[in-house]
Amino acid sequence: MIKEQFKRNLGIMSVEEVEALHEKTIAIAGCGCIGGFSAELLARIGIGKLILADPDIFDISNINRQCAATHLTVNQRKAEALKNHLLTINPEMTIECYNEGVNETNIHAFLEDVDYVIDAIDYFAFPDSVVLHRAARKKDLFIATAVALGFGTSVLTFDPSGMTLEEYTGVPEDMTVDELQGKTFPPSAYTPSLPEYATEKNVAEWLENRSIPTLSVGQALGPGVLVSKMILHLLDRKQPKIVPDYFQLQFE
Repeated sequence: MIKEQFKRNLGIMSVEEVEALHEKTIAIAGCGCIGGFSAELLARIGIGKLILADPDIFDISNINRQCAATHLTVNQRKAEALKNHLLTINPEMTIECYNEGVNETNIHAFLEDVDYVIDAIDYFAFPDSVVLHRAARKKDLFIATAVALGFGTSVLTFDPSGMTLEEYTGVPEDMTVDELQGKTFPPSAYTPSLPEYATEKNVAEWLENRSIPTLSVGQALGPGVLVSKMILHLLDRKQPKIVPDYFQLQFE
């Protein structure tokens, strides 16, 4: 029997599909922008279990764009604050938190018995993304990721048997995590046509200062597309575009 909370899903999804989502587990690495909004959408659609990882705490600057960032959650751990927020939406969800983030030591436990993975790791923690992708490939798991591009977004899905993150970003497959320190996801890999504000000079300055301008709308669009494509994939309705192909929505 479908609970009252999820009855409006019916008609778009069947009873069997709603029930199937209750049995799914999604791992989300990164609980800020893309990860936080994705987690909320998954909670509202009825996913049964989320595994959250993030080593950071919320600060004032996060409030303009991150799901669980409020003046009440400043200085709280992102994963725990997001968990508390999600449990107000669906108290019956199972949620686990990795407050140390993901690393080579815990990555296999983080991905244990998972159905799908979201890579929402901080842009400047690219080595951790590589760790996540390498482990996910070994477990035959798809990984979805998204980026906010001003008022738009790009969404990428990695097939465990397809092009790797390293190949897509031009990183040697055999580079160690230590050797990857300081590397970032090339902006041009998200889209060949960056918004007008993302000039070569501006991008260089943002990377040097480790601070990239971003808006809540782009950070919400990405998860909306990502989660839609993920749910359709989980329900065997439609496979998303697979890297090197990707989905882009740009209003500028």
